[in-house]
Amino acid sequence: MDSKMPGETDVTLLLQNDRVRVAEMRVQPGDRGKMVERPDRVQYVIKGGMIREHFPNGQSEDYELKTGTAKGMQKSTSSMENIGESEVAFVTVRLLR
Repeated sequence: MDSKMPGETDVTLLLQNDRVRVAEMRVQPGDRGKMVERPDRVQYVIKGGMIREHFPNGQSEDYELKTGTAKGMQKSTSSMENIGESEVAFVTVRLLR
């Protein structure tokens, strides 16, 4: 999806086929994504910043995404909020099978 509602994250689908989904996400300061379940994935940070991750149980965790880093992430349900002062951008790769 290339369009968004105010306050939501920008998501651009870069590649999707029967095996993989690659998407770029851009989160502006103060924007917060929807609460969704995400499968195991790899994330590469294009432009880092401060993030608050919100969980279904009402808890949250603040952390810094560092530019140029990559990490493997396990299946989880959460929403992400940019609590910094500049845009945060990253690419997520999900294996579909």
